[in-house]
Amino acid sequence: MEGARIKLKEIAKKANVSISTVSRIINNQGNFSEETRRKVLDIANEHLKPGIAPSKQVGISYNIVVIVPGNNDFFDNDPSTSADLNHLKDEFEAYGHQIHIVKHYTDLQSSPAYKLLSEEKVDAAIIFDPFAGDKLFEEFNRLGIPYVFTNGRTYTSGQNYIDYDNRKGAYEVIRYLHRLGHRKIGMIAGPKNHLVNLNRLDGCKDAFRDLELSWNDANVLMGAFDPAHGYEAVKQLMSEQPSITAIFAFNDIIAYGAMKALAEMNLRIPKDVSLVGFDDLKLSEFMVPPLTTVRRFRYDISSIIVKVLTELITNKNISEVYISLKTEIIERESCSKVAGKH
Repeated sequence: MEGARIKLKEIAKKANVSISTVSRIINNQGNFSEETRRKVLDIANEHLKPGIAPSKQVGISYNIVVIVPGNNDFFDNDPSTSADLNHLKDEFEAYGHQIHIVKHYTDLQSSPAYKLLSEEKVDAAIIFDPFAGDKLFEEFNRLGIPYVFTNGRTYTSGQNYIDYDNRKGAYEVIRYLHRLGHRKIGMIAGPKNHLVNLNRLDGCKDAFRDLELSWNDANVLMGAFDPAHGYEAVKQLMSEQPSITAIFAFNDIIAYGAMKALAEMNLRIPKDVSLVGFDDLKLSEFMVPPLTTVRRFRYDISSIIVKVLTELITNKNISEVYISLKTEIIERESCSKVAGKH
């Protein structure tokens, strides 16, 4: 129990039912068998103070909106994104909050997220995978709605974020490849208007500057976070820049497409070309060869977002939130020293 609040997932686990079932029973909603209702309430009452309704003790239920890009392939092509959103949903529901996922477009007037602000009561918002130059956060400020950026952020004062340090993660990838002797590095980036992509690109530029490497825009190809982009970009990069000895794909999904293209071009990984991804999807360690990548500790961030966002709702003393979580390189067999470097 946290103060007067008990996590709904603790009750759900003991009762062997879903979190939403516990929430509805405690709030006297939905149609359930008397046996299920009694079991849940009996378990809940073991933890709660006598004489106080369970619905009062599990905490106030807030209406939380998660705003995601509106493109149709956003979920289909990136399982790490789906996993992040599922963990967020589970964590908010464990505290009894209502969570709604709504799409957003850079054109505010046509954005479902923008329309939602005037149609429904919104207690707080999470802007997931925000766009560069997006004005939506200004609407939240105008309306006094607490919010945080995640999976991409600006470096502007006054914009709340709880995110992985994508910039530092990308920085370390370039330094890692440099230590292996690579000086000609290609980058297969994501969409140019997504902050998470620009964060990783900034990290690469930081490393090139610090290592006194020559930056070449022709070595960076931007596109969707999907395998087709990785496949096509490698074909273009290696045709136009055959001296490239290492490729940094801005997520693992892009790297999978890159692997297929390199195989078709008879370029061996890592003997001819080293390859690094980002996200450390489960499949990456089972690729041939196993993919070197950047791990984000995605299971930790959801609970932090829930706790901080509820604090922003209830605690008027907090003005700004900047929380950056660490990343680390997971070395596998897709990278090696440049031929002739020892």
